[in-house]
Amino acid sequence: MSIMSKLNIVQLKRPAKMTPQEHRRAKLVAKLVEQQEMAQAAVEGRSYSATKRAWARDENGNRVRVQREKRVTQWWFPDGTTPDALTMVVRYGAKPVELAKGRRALSVPNLAALPEVIKVVTQAVIAGELDAAIEAVANPPKLKLPAKAG
Repeated sequence: MSIMSKLNIVQLKRPAKMTPQEHRRAKLVAKLVEQQEMAQAAVEGRSYSATKRAWARDENGNRVRVQREKRVTQWWFPDGTTPDALTMVVRYGAKPVELAKGRRALSVPNLAALPEVIKVVTQAVIAGELDAAIEAVANPPKLKLPAKAG
């Protein structure tokens, strides 16, 4: 009996790559989760800080991986019409996503309702309801320049 016969040998199957649409969804969901954590921290009255891994030099001049604080901007701001109301914008990159025809913002009654609103938006992104809007923001139409005369 050979040594290799003791092993279970199978066909190599590589994991399927994500489609560009799935990649954009995953990217937006990650940002929405970050916003939800920030909103939950604001509701609880504590500060929120996200970290990222970066390279830095130690005292000997060697490159080492360190944890640095990441700057995260919140996607909501006071509405101005009522004292507690907020307006939330869902962004893909730096651009706001059009959630409905001509509308790019959500109205939130108060800070306590914000985490639930973000959760609903996250579910909509996962379900693919905002794919066309994300596609429009991610790949804006190219402007055609007029042809040169003469």
